[in-house]
Amino acid sequence: MRILAVTTLLAVLLGGCSATIPVSTVKASQISVLAKHQIYIDKKGRLLNPKTGDRDVNENEYVDYILQNIDAARSKNPDLELLVFIHGGLNKFDKSNRRVKETAGSILAAGKYPLYISWDSGPFTNYGDHLFKLRRGERVEILGPLSSPFVLAEDVLRSVARIPASLYYTLFGQNSVSLTISDSQEAAAARAVKELGAGSFTLHNNPKDRGLGPGHWATIWNPVKLVVAPFVDVLGTGSWNSMLRRTDLVLRKDVAFGGGGDRDSETAASRLFSRLEERGDKMKISIVGHSMGAIVANNIIARNNQLEFSNIVYMAAACSLKDLEVVVAPYLEAHEGAQFFSLTLNPYMDIVENTFYDFVPRGSLLMWIDQTLASTNSFQDRTAGFWFNLVRGAMTAFKNPDIRPRVHLTQFGINDHTPQTHGDFSDYSFWDERFWRGEVH
Repeated sequence: MRILAVTTLLAVLLGGCSATIPVSTVKASQISVLAKHQIYIDKKGRLLNPKTGDRDVNENEYVDYILQNIDAARSKNPDLELLVFIHGGLNKFDKSNRRVKETAGSILAAGKYPLYISWDSGPFTNYGDHLFKLRRGERVEILGPLSSPFVLAEDVLRSVARIPASLYYTLFGQNSVSLTISDSQEAAAARAVKELGAGSFTLHNNPKDRGLGPGHWATIWNPVKLVVAPFVDVLGTGSWNSMLRRTDLVLRKDVAFGGGGDRDSETAASRLFSRLEERGDKMKISIVGHSMGAIVANNIIARNNQLEFSNIVYMAAACSLKDLEVVVAPYLEAHEGAQFFSLTLNPYMDIVENTFYDFVPRGSLLMWIDQTLASTNSFQDRTAGFWFNLVRGAMTAFKNPDIRPRVHLTQFGINDHTPQTHGDFSDYSFWDERFWRGEVH
């Protein structure tokens, strides 16, 4: 997201100009092998051909094709589990395809059938949508482009108005917190960890949780960030809002709000999960969401709460603590066998993460969401994937003591072979329960 904010000026020129491709039916045999394992949803909720990127695929036939392949795999291994993986922001079409090709074989070898729910979260199109198309949450095809100069002017003026706040945060908030760490935040988290242990939560807390060195601070006072910060603030916010909207479009197209209700509004992803729920065969499912993928996962769980999610795994979750309380906790109460795993970076690594030698403000995406991009009106609105937030909010999010032993909170270490940046998680064995418990690298 930090890179996205820096590059969004390019999106002014590049966004919002894609051509429309006719939709037609193709045979399953014409679809790439990627179709066995991936559903790729574009920025309007439409299914893309995973081989070509074209919108030339019949959604019902595509879903049938995936279900047939799942059934064929289960006929050979009745205990086969479905592993659903949902990536986060800043994932383009090619990157999503590459992940499928690189990891599907390993997941199958582990006795799980991989299903990747991919969505258009590339770095150039989101600010373009904000500028040219989106007005109050809807795509406006004619007046949107016509009004774009006014939106751009508003963004520029807001960036100027945000200069005092951005400079204050960069100088006295971010840098001082990075150097000293808030004593109250750290102390509250330490007290919370003890309370969670006594409250029957399952903690996987890496003992190597300190150890920042001079290399983490060498460029912290780069003065260029003082100039960049106000513009990144505003441009990043527009891009974040657009990307957040797209997490909803993974499961429901905008046509749902055109006066026809839910008719024809289901996406290929929502059709597949509805079909799995209708079958009622109690197939075990593990759902893994990285970053903003946890927001999509929450939507899936809320819509399809009769599915048997044996494991819900959130890696550096960009969803809020409130989302855990209203979606995950009730699901655990209704499904006694379900386990929840929340994997986080060491909090100090979230705080000191930087890009371009500190040319932009520090912090992982989760820090940016909490401090700049999102409306954080209460502590429960903070991101659930930041350790200091998670441990302080877990008792409230998971009030029922009966489900707490099935809530696993995993913190990774510093300067070791575990994830060290927000984007690292999907580079590890995200399908392996040992990784969820912090036991393997």
